Amino acid sequence: MSDLEGIVNRFASARVLLLGDTILDIYTYGTAMGLSAETPTIVARRKEVKHSLGGAALVCRNLLELGAAVEFVTLAGTDLEAARVREFAAPKLKMRAVADAGRPTTVKHRFWVDGYKLLQLDQRDDRAISSEVGKDVLAQVEQALPETDIVIVSDYRHGLLSQELVAELLPRLHAAGKQVYVDSQVSQNAANHALYRGGCVICMNLKEARSIDPDFKPEHEAKAFAALNRELDTERIVVKLGEDGAMFQGGARVTHAPANKVAVADTTGAGDAFLAAFCLAGVDNPDGALRLANAWAGLSVQIHGAIPPKKADLLRAVKEL
Repeated sequence: MSDLEGIVNRFASARVLLLGDTILDIYTYGTAMGLSAETPTIVARRKEVKHSLGGAALVCRNLLELGAAVEFVTLAGTDLEAARVREFAAPKLKMRAVADAGRPTTVKHRFWVDGYKLLQLDQRDDRAISSEVGKDVLAQVEQALPETDIVIVSDYRHGLLSQELVAELLPRLHAAGKQVYVDSQVSQNAANHALYRGGCVICMNLKEARSIDPDFKPEHEAKAFAALNRELDTERIVVKLGEDGAMFQGGARVTHAPANKVAVADTTGAGDAFLAAFCLAGVDNPDGALRLANAWAGLSVQIHGAIPPKKADLLRAVKEL
């Protein structure tokens, strides 16, 4: 058995606390019938509607497929759409969905007609959660912490991970001795990674790195991370480089792994797939972690839609790495 196969097999013993925003993705597919008689609007006949859970829930689905046990702390409204979030179930999953009656469940509804994305209609409230809801979230985290080994924060910037909550959350996680991995999206070209300063493993893509340090140049390796280290108060940073692979800074050492050469069908969810595999592999073997994360993300982009690959496919793929 190769070292990489051994790492993948150990995923089954991983216990993860995942915290982040859930997005209910709805896909409505149709066939064009012509133009409306009243307005220049496409009229389509609906063929099918599909639902899936995205955002941090997609990270969760990847973790579960890879074999980990997950305690998932997330947020939902009290509307009809919240039922689909609360129905999320798996043998190694414990859902901890906190109810917020003051906001709708985050929904992204995409309309596709004959293979063309005609419209996306979002239902969302990105305001920060209230202090009272934040207390409920922290209570769920406190209950889950003893049963987990690592913590993953997947911040999609839809309100759950408020500045107030993060300020209270991080000291508790660090005091508990947990390894904390953070992946936060850039929202309207502004980054919030500074909220996670001090002691976390920060995972970002090239755009996010340059939103913090516009002069970030991956080819400069260790020197490239100096500004990020100052701003984020950490020397453990992952930067995803798309078709150029990914790199990890661990102090003075920078590890780079090339992307897998695959036929790309859909890049949706590739970052979530990478995050799940990298965090499970861990930073003690950064070369192996990057190679496995690239392989898992490479498998995900060969699937149309936000659907995790199969662990069996990863085990087959690592034999060729």
